[in-house]
Amino acid sequence: MISKCQCQHCNGEIEFDAADFEFSSENDVRRFGQTIPCPHCGMETAIYLTKEIPAPIAPKPAPSVAPKLRTAPALQPSAQAAKESIFFQSGNITVTNARFIVGAKTFAMRSITSVQSVSRKEEPLGITGMGCLSVIIFMLGLVISCCGFGSSTVWLGVFGILIIAGGVWLAIRALPSQPKPKTIFTVVLTTAGGEVTAYQSDDQNHISQIIRALNDSIISHG
Repeated sequence: MISKCQCQHCNGEIEFDAADFEFSSENDVRRFGQTIPCPHCGMETAIYLTKEIPAPIAPKPAPSVAPKLRTAPALQPSAQAAKESIFFQSGNITVTNARFIVGAKTFAMRSITSVQSVSRKEEPLGITGMGCLSVIIFMLGLVISCCGFGSSTVWLGVFGILIIAGGVWLAIRALPSQPKPKTIFTVVLTTAGGEVTAYQSDDQNHISQIIRALNDSIISHG
């Protein structure tokens, strides 16, 4: 195998057969062999082989450890919220096993010993406008008829009777439009402090649903 080196005097390039290389000495970089005349300058120079310097071993990078991200713990519902069961909910009315909410009022179910529905009739106040008009016409006709017959003015009395008849007719027409009495249903709670009126409505079915839910909530406490 042909190798190359440089003359130690003129730096000319010298080719030689590595198989004929005779070792004589070495240093950290070169391995020197026999001395031969330089083909360029003619001076004696030692041929040499360049040592292969191993590439430095790069240190292995330390394995990167990704920082562990601390995730915020999931929000756990409170013990009361986790155990609270809803028995009824409609509008501003909510019945759970812990609370009875009516609008801005809240009743603790543990303080309620019993619940009942109480009904009462609510009479309408006053009469309609047509009813008032019929009464006024009736009274006016009565006055006119009395004055007519009292002064022997027959036609005025007859006119008064006609007005009275008109008032009676208006009164009959006004009867269907008169406000009718309605039944009001009330949710009454019994607590250690006595009875409390919690809610009122004229819808009996709505009240029945609330009463049923309240009883279920009371029973759930054992």
